[in-house]
Amino acid sequence: MKKKAWIIAAAIAAVCMAAVLFIVLRPAPGSGYTLLVDGEALPVAVLSPEKRELRIHLTLDGQEIADLPFGEPHTVLLRQENGDENLLRITEGSVFMENANCEGQDCVHMEKVTRDNLETRVMFGMIICLPHRFSVEVRSGE
Repeated sequence: MKKKAWIIAAAIAAVCMAAVLFIVLRPAPGSGYTLLVDGEALPVAVLSPEKRELRIHLTLDGQEIADLPFGEPHTVLLRQENGDENLLRITEGSVFMENANCEGQDCVHMEKVTRDNLETRVMFGMIICLPHRFSVEVRSGE
């Protein structure tokens, strides 16, 4: 029981640290980006506003840029004006960062988020690329 509590406390601390770093490292307003879903530019901030059991929330610089359904296969490319790129892969059963051009590659090495490990994974449903200020969170629809 103590090990589980320690893991939860570490995950909460990591999420809090990520939030602080997002605020501190946030670029000037007006920074541009392109979000491609299956090779097509996303015309609006929210792709699928309908409610579903699980949703994938994409956040850049603390602002939600897309809300996608979990379980529908998609390839998502985030390309920022400054050259930062992240390639996110969504399959029928998982979400994972396939590639990123950041130095540490921590986001690429994070465990896949699945329906089965959502509550037990160290970062729960989150994948975070701190250098690019980009986060992915799988959570229940609101």
